Amino acid sequence: MIITLLCSSLLLSATPSFRGDTVQATDTLHHLPDSLLRESRLALDSVIPVDTLKDQDAMVVGFDADDMLLRMIARQGEDIRQRDSLLRDSLLGHLYAEEHRLEAELKHVRDSIMNLRANEIAQAAFRDSIAKLQREQDSVAQQLAKEKRLGQITVSRSLIKDTEEDLNEMRRNRKNIYSPWRMDGLIQIQMAQSYISKNWYQGGNELNLNILSVLKGNINYSKNNLVWENLGEWRTGFANTPGDTLRLFNTNDDLFRIYSKVGYQIAKNLYISSSADFRTSIWDVWKINTYNRKTAFGTPTRFNLDIGLDYKPVKDLSIVLAPATYKMVHALQTDSTILVTDYGIPAGKNIMNDIGSSIRIKYKYAPLREIVLETEFYFYTNYKKVEIDWQTTCNFIINRFMTTRVSLHPRFDNTYIASGETKAKLQFKELLSIGFSHTFR
Repeated sequence: MIITLLCSSLLLSATPSFRGDTVQATDTLHHLPDSLLRESRLALDSVIPVDTLKDQDAMVVGFDADDMLLRMIARQGEDIRQRDSLLRDSLLGHLYAEEHRLEAELKHVRDSIMNLRANEIAQAAFRDSIAKLQREQDSVAQQLAKEKRLGQITVSRSLIKDTEEDLNEMRRNRKNIYSPWRMDGLIQIQMAQSYISKNWYQGGNELNLNILSVLKGNINYSKNNLVWENLGEWRTGFANTPGDTLRLFNTNDDLFRIYSKVGYQIAKNLYISSSADFRTSIWDVWKINTYNRKTAFGTPTRFNLDIGLDYKPVKDLSIVLAPATYKMVHALQTDSTILVTDYGIPAGKNIMNDIGSSIRIKYKYAPLREIVLETEFYFYTNYKKVEIDWQTTCNFIINRFMTTRVSLHPRFDNTYIASGETKAKLQFKELLSIGFSHTFR
């Protein structure tokens, strides 16, 4: 090691220029800033590690100061670029995050504005609806007030509202204020299924399908204490005859009726009244598998005239007690094909007259506009025999032109004994139909 150092000293002394350069470099290093000196030491350590000086036996020391400065400046520039790059990346990341946050806040603000706008629109529409309803109520209130002042209003108690029907009802009642007459009518043409007992006084088959037509009209008069009610009705039905080998169709419902009742009020809900009820047949009704007729035109014709009291406790309910009642049965045709005794007419005659008492109950009930129930009960006795007739009809209104009709008609008359029978029996007629129906007023 000592030999190596001596050789190095000799070499340094033998080369003054190089030594001068080294001294100059050393002097230059003394004039550099501390930061550059630290960088120079690090550069020296990287160029000539200390372990290499220890391990090697000899080493020539000589440096170029410019080269060393360039290297240090390059390294510092690289460090600065790296730090700038890291700072730029950090700043960009922060800016991107801030941008995303601002976009999210902007979207939230936009959604809030849209919700507020939608709520404003809904509130405006609700306010418009309330205003419209208020205007309609004000208009109705004004109209009602006007109608009340004129005395031309009726209060509808229908549970199901029909604007057009209510308007027509108001017009009818306005017209009725100035007129004592009330008129309405009904026409029905329907397909039906019916059951008729074998001993039914007008004849017919037990179970069949048929076509039914009904035409009914009412003309009523009411002024002061006088009431006059008039009813006209025509029913016609034709049915197939599965048990009849002589004909395909037969008449199963045939009625032409005119009913009139006049009454004079003597107390609250009580009237002295007199009524007349006229009924006859129009078509021929044939007995099954024969050419014998049960009814024909004008045969039989029934007429009832009574005088009594009419009690009306509620609207559309009438209870007539007639202690004096005249009953007449007439046969217009008396040929051999018709047995007049089937109608209680004595053999060899064409008319039967009888005097007795009667009770007639009529009621009409309409819980809804679409359901109308009508029933009529009639009881007559001459204090020896009785006649009971009870007909109930229920109309289920489907629409303005369609109705389902159910009719139940039990009847008992011990003045009539069917051919082949020894005593009078209960007669029954049932009818279920659906089809066209329209009411006129």
